[in-house]
Amino acid sequence: MPAPLNDDAPSPALPYPYTPPATPLSGPAFGAVFKLLAWTILLVLGVWIVRLDFQWSTRQGAWVAAAWAMLAFIAWHIQRSRIRLDAEAIEQTWMWRRRMPLREVAFIKIFRVRGLEHLIAPRIYARNLGGTFVFFYCADRALLQEFARLSQALGQRAQQP
Repeated sequence: MPAPLNDDAPSPALPYPYTPPATPLSGPAFGAVFKLLAWTILLVLGVWIVRLDFQWSTRQGAWVAAAWAMLAFIAWHIQRSRIRLDAEAIEQTWMWRRRMPLREVAFIKIFRVRGLEHLIAPRIYARNLGGTFVFFYCADRALLQEFARLSQALGQRAQQP
C-alpha cells in the first residue's frame, strides 16, 4: 500500500542553485504613481461622461456605462494587484491569478524602462520547462532584487555542462 502524502514535508530541492527566501516576499505589482494615474483617468473620464448630453436609458448610454465599468474594474485590480515569491512559487493576483511553481522555472528575465520605473512597472518574464511563459509585474525593489538573484541562479545552471 502506498505511503500517505505528507503535506508538511519540505519541498524537494530546486534543480538550480537558488535558495528561496526564508519568509515569503510580497509587494505591490504596480507603483503608486501608476495607480494614481489609473484612478485619475477613471475619475476624469467619469466626470466627462456625466457632462455629456445624451439619454442614459438608450443603447448608447448602456454602452458608455459598460465601458466605464470595465475601466473601473481594471483600475480596481491595478490597485489590489500584488506579487508574491515564496519557497514554492511566484504568484500574482490580478483579474486572474498568475502562478508558476519554482521547480518548473527554466528562465527569468526582468524588463525595465530605466528612469520610468515609478510609472511603468518592471515586468518579469518567466518561462517554464515546457516552454510556456507568464509575465509578472513587480514594483517592489526587494522583490526585484530577489528576482535578479533567481535569474542569475538560472543562468548559472544554463552554463553548467
